[in-house]
Amino acid sequence: MILPVIAALSSGVVMKKMEVTQVFSPHFKDLWEEWELRGVVFVSLTLQILLICMGNRRKFTHFALFRGVVWLAYLTADAVAIYALGIITNKVTKLNSQSVDTETQLNAFWAPFLLLHLGGPDTITAYALEDNELWLRHLLSLLTQTGVTIYIFLMAWTELNMSTLSAVMIFAGFVKYGERVYVLWTASSEQFRDSIPDPPPNYSKILEQQKLMEAEGYDVIPHEVIEVRDVIVEYKVDGAEGTLDPQQGELLAAGGLVNIFQRLFADLLLREEDRDTSRSVLKDMNFLAAFNIIEIELGIMYDLLYTKAKAIHTSWGFARRITGFFLICIVLVLFILIKDQHYSVADLYLTFILLAVAIFLEIYALVVLLFSDKTARWLIKEKKFAVLNFINRVQPLTKRRRWSRQMAQFSLLSFAIKEKHLPCHQILEFLHIDEKVEKLRYKYHEKVTENLKKLIISHFKEMQSPQTTRGRGVLEKFRKWDDFNWSIKLEFDQSILIWHIATELLCHPRAGDSLRDGQSHNNGNIESISQTSKCLSRYMLYILVMYPVMLPTGIGRIKFRETYVEAMKFFDEFHKTNKPKALEREDTDHNAPTSPSDGDIRGYRKYAMKCAAFCTNAWQQIKNLVKRKFDLTNAYNELRDQVKTNLNLTVSKGDRSKYVLFHGCRLASQLDKIEDQEKKWDMISRVWVEMLCYAASNCKASYHAQQLRRGGELLTHVWLMMAHFGLTDHFQISPAPAIAELIRQ
Repeated sequence: MILPVIAALSSGVVMKKMEVTQVFSPHFKDLWEEWELRGVVFVSLTLQILLICMGNRRKFTHFALFRGVVWLAYLTADAVAIYALGIITNKVTKLNSQSVDTETQLNAFWAPFLLLHLGGPDTITAYALEDNELWLRHLLSLLTQTGVTIYIFLMAWTELNMSTLSAVMIFAGFVKYGERVYVLWTASSEQFRDSIPDPPPNYSKILEQQKLMEAEGYDVIPHEVIEVRDVIVEYKVDGAEGTLDPQQGELLAAGGLVNIFQRLFADLLLREEDRDTSRSVLKDMNFLAAFNIIEIELGIMYDLLYTKAKAIHTSWGFARRITGFFLICIVLVLFILIKDQHYSVADLYLTFILLAVAIFLEIYALVVLLFSDKTARWLIKEKKFAVLNFINRVQPLTKRRRWSRQMAQFSLLSFAIKEKHLPCHQILEFLHIDEKVEKLRYKYHEKVTENLKKLIISHFKEMQSPQTTRGRGVLEKFRKWDDFNWSIKLEFDQSILIWHIATELLCHPRAGDSLRDGQSHNNGNIESISQTSKCLSRYMLYILVMYPVMLPTGIGRIKFRETYVEAMKFFDEFHKTNKPKALEREDTDHNAPTSPSDGDIRGYRKYAMKCAAFCTNAWQQIKNLVKRKFDLTNAYNELRDQVKTNLNLTVSKGDRSKYVLFHGCRLASQLDKIEDQEKKWDMISRVWVEMLCYAASNCKASYHAQQLRRGGELLTHVWLMMAHFGLTDHFQISPAPAIAELIRQ
């Protein structure tokens, strides 16, 4: 037993001592040494282009593959640049006292560009919020990698011209990397919280006005008023009093409100005057304008948390980009003038590509800055309408994408039925990722409709206090609390599952049951409300399955898995008892026909007929496998019939009940007894809206902030909208002392 182990260890030691030349051919080794640095630098360039082009699109893209590419590029970009710097360092270190050849001289000129790459693009500084907390690590990297670049610069010092160009690029790279560290620091949780101070009441201004008025001979009488910030102002255009168009007004309002409500993302409380300010802005707006304002605010918050917006939208940031652009252009021109003809063609081309990409990155950053919402707001405030109109011709404010404007959907029953075949299931099961991949396959997206937005806003206007119920208010309003209170008193995740199953069953009625007698004229309205209810139902289940941390504390994922297993068993049994005839024949006679003996002509004829029948049967089986195993509506009907809804099982709060499927069918049966279809669906949709609001108000701000980089969530928009209407528990500070309004007499 021991000898084989010793032999294996000794052989491993021998293999460890083997040189690379013994593993790979000398030709391969020489080729690798010649092209390694070029390849790594080119990969670093490619990653920078990917990040700057794709980084800012995360806020309106929800595709998992897209996010995976950005994640991979973000993680490898710094490592590749540092690795390339290490290769250059090894090259210049081996020189010792030898003269620097032209190849090494040009390779050393690449080092400052790698420092630029470490500075990262303007469109993404942090992939996740946790990356902002690593600013100190990046500060250390800034110092060390700048030191390495200066070391390369000194070791490869030759003629003054190339060294001067390298020094200029080192300065540009250091400033850009330092800017990235600064932005990460400002977006870190502690610094972000400290950067939002409480605005003090303007008492000094009031006292100054009082003294001036008294000096003029006026009797001043103080009058208490509540201060409300003015976030929208009127402008004079061409000497006449003019107003902004709706899009400009929304942008201006959002810019003012985000300065107030960014406190929510820092877990800070708001004052009641902040609520009054937001209400004064939103009360006279229609539902579309209100959602547009929230959309702009969250877009600005994404920029503050995940991009260099904090540094870009300053006079210093704009000056740095202009200066950086011209510096790189000057370096490019001078390099063309002083370049040595003895440089390698490949190295020379790569150097030009480095310079061209650096210029492209600066131009792209300037374009992103020019077409940002903050720039548009600044142009409005400064009355630069000519510039704003030019920008709007290229990219109108109405067509700017600030989030996906979609809501994810997930159906428990479709998932249990297995409507979609999962390829390579055994391999995925071996890797223990089959369930996760299946969930992604069954997830899809629906557009957030205007009807849904209108329904949400109308619910907010009816609410008088912060959201504490999750369906009770609606049921009491419709006088159905006594009938359905059992489905609301459960744990929140269990209520979601039960109402989801009931909504799914009601959205797939039996043939002829879609309308009641005398209600044909309301068919369109009922269809619209039922579709809204189904979308909300599937969206809430998606949140429960994919992001349970966004819901109040519970064991929703476990309950979902238990319900899913129960539903899958039921549908499997249904499939066995309702197997197609072609598949039944397969069980009794699925063998291929046997060939006849030689010379038997009749046997060959029968054999040919059997082969044709066998092929036809096989083709039918393939079609049955490609299609659904059974009709979805029939399966839902069977579920209604088989589950005994007349039994009154006890539902215990907090219990991991395996009867969730039963209770969902029971709820569907009770809801189906409501004769007025429009009233029924109106109640169901409002219950889902109340559940949506309850989930939004009970989700932590950090989870909402995380969703901004995934294309945005409807839940986050609802949460911020509720805060604007004063319907969350963030307004726990008593109002500041009323400000005196001076009245002259």
